Amino acid sequence: MPVTVVAGPRPSQPAPARVTYSAAVDRAAPSVVNVYTARLVTERIAPSSLGELFGGFLPRYRQRVERTLGSGVIVDDVGHIVTNHHVIANADSVRVALEDGRVADAHIVGRDPDTDLAVLKIDLTPLPVAVLGRSDQLTVGDVALAIGNPLGLSQTVTHGIVSATSRQQLGIAALEDFIQTDAPINFGNSGGALVDSSG
Repeated sequence: MPVTVVAGPRPSQPAPARVTYSAAVDRAAPSVVNVYTARLVTERIAPSSLGELFGGFLPRYRQRVERTLGSGVIVDDVGHIVTNHHVIANADSVRVALEDGRVADAHIVGRDPDTDLAVLKIDLTPLPVAVLGRSDQLTVGDVALAIGNPLGLSQTVTHGIVSATSRQQLGIAALEDFIQTDAPINFGNSGGALVDSSG
């Protein structure tokens, strides 16, 4: 007599765990600011042939405002902000916008082109302060979250890993000891935070 085997219902599979870094972002993002700079640029205007014909031989000039953007991180409760030197290198004025909507003029209190670092100061209270980590405790493969102001899109978070540590001889700055990450970073991210999975 043939035997029929009836398959029972498969045991239900647990849903895959949802991976999220929202707690890390919530902890770190308020201390990341947008940095806006402006400088007055004087340009020489090439004389036109018609102007030369009527005696316009003296050079003419015009002025325009050149604006750049970047990011920064509030590192203490008295208003010091760390950013990249190249963000503010030629600035006549610097303004900072916080996540909560407040905006303040910033003063450059320190700069070091050799390490591409600069320190700004704003006069606002209270301030959200970043919890600083130790780069010497990072290992390749650790989660890396980049928070900044890429392309003017404030409070943008991208995700990657630590690809390498102690990168040197890249020709970016005179003194180099960089953390390499594959987290997408664009124009405007400069000076922003690189955050681990705990924020």
